[in-house]
Amino acid sequence: MATEILLVAGEASADLHAAALVDHLRTRAGDLHFFGVGGPRLRELGMETIARAESLNVVGGADWKDKWREVLRAFRDVKKSATERKVAAAILMDLPDFNLKLAKFLHRRGIPVIYYISPQVWAWRRYRIRKIKKYVDKMLVVFPFEKEFYERHGVNVDFVGHPLLDDVQPRWAYRPQNEVRENPRIALLPGSRPSEVRHHAELLKATVAHVLQTHPTTKFILPVAPTLDFERVRQAFSDCAAIEVTPEDSREVLKSVDAALVASGTATLETAIVGTPFALFYIVSRSSAFVVKYIVRYRGFFGMPNLLHNAEVVREFTQERATPIALAAECNRLIEDESYRQAMAEKLIQCRDLLGRPGASNRAASHILSYFDGRSTPSLDFLPAYT
Repeated sequence: MATEILLVAGEASADLHAAALVDHLRTRAGDLHFFGVGGPRLRELGMETIARAESLNVVGGADWKDKWREVLRAFRDVKKSATERKVAAAILMDLPDFNLKLAKFLHRRGIPVIYYISPQVWAWRRYRIRKIKKYVDKMLVVFPFEKEFYERHGVNVDFVGHPLLDDVQPRWAYRPQNEVRENPRIALLPGSRPSEVRHHAELLKATVAHVLQTHPTTKFILPVAPTLDFERVRQAFSDCAAIEVTPEDSREVLKSVDAALVASGTATLETAIVGTPFALFYIVSRSSAFVVKYIVRYRGFFGMPNLLHNAEVVREFTQERATPIALAAECNRLIEDESYRQAMAEKLIQCRDLLGRPGASNRAASHILSYFDGRSTPSLDFLPAYT
């Protein structure tokens, strides 16, 4: 009889990393049955989907207004399924509002809870650390500074490295400056959630219009994340002929462009690992902005490349700073200033070394297997490059 594993991966990036983890677990442990919340990658692997990840892509009050029924239904259905089965372990990934409530329920039922890819409690909503310490049996983190943070708060934690190091390869070539100036190529990554596209579409279209005033031959390429409806995204940008909306993988697009505008999130780290110079932007609804500014009181950088270097490697444009004129000015600088692009690209490539070594999914699998096959946690041949 197959071993039952509850898996919740409610983001586009989590779906990708969860699929790699499932591959390693099945290779090493054989007959495992995964059920829970997943996206297209996990469904392709045959995971029993109690709820689709796409229904849980919620950011801010506006999203909750639209999706609260779906989220609550998914939470109820996942709990019901976990109750009806003999679950060996639960693997929770990102999605803290959903997963920390679920962790409490699972903990009370005696189900081991492994949280892989931490919510950013070190940046904001630090009060969540109390729930993590109480309800999570093992935290597996993907950034080296997260291990130090959790250890200070008494959480059982291990750093496994970042799974993107296995999936994302750096680019090996950049176009000469004369080609960049004559026919600039810029990628637009508005985010992987429908709400992010809604919030960012007008900003990006206005930014494109400003850039074209200075560099009229610029080509803008917008790859659509697999968690989004391609036609809806295409329609959102259909009134801007300069933007090519494509289903092509964003990483391949990033290797072909000279610069990018990237919404805050996992895509900023992907862009950094590829080595494409970019600017970070992000805007949320007024209600969410109020929470961030007055309740969360976030301090520091948003972009992971900046957090890893503890310096502003890429410019950050959030909320009132995210204006078409400001973003266009940064695009123009990225087009016109070759030394600026080169210096940024070098710093971005260094992020690979700061993230340790490849093999994160395999190391995470080793820790997870120890929770349901009776073995002690294995000795891991892994020394991160971070000091």
